[in-house]
Amino acid sequence: MNLEDALLLHFELKLELRTAMLEGRQLDAAQIGDCCGCELGRWLHGEGMVNCGHNSVFVQLVENHRQFHLEAARVAELINQGQFDAAREALAVGPSRYSQLSSAVGSGIAELRKRLFQQFSH
Repeated sequence: MNLEDALLLHFELKLELRTAMLEGRQLDAAQIGDCCGCELGRWLHGEGMVNCGHNSVFVQLVENHRQFHLEAARVAELINQGQFDAAREALAVGPSRYSQLSSAVGSGIAELRKRLFQQFSH
């Protein structure tokens, strides 16, 4: 599993949300909210759980990833309802829950990679 690629796909979700907002396009909020529907989620709940489930950084990453997808689904619902100002605010860089969770997933992946590298280099 290439964690960098998985992380990039999560960052692309923000672009997809913004594009849908600009185009007034409906989104599948249920699919966006499914934390097992993306490559990272499938790895986290499959092979990753088997190999890293004992690691506290991994456990926190799983939870942050789940929360991220729930928040992304909430933003998708705002877009679907035409609440574009609220959606823009929800995607804002900095204090928004979406940004905080996105950062937490990114830093969790980085920390997990670091720990796995240390584990396998000893």
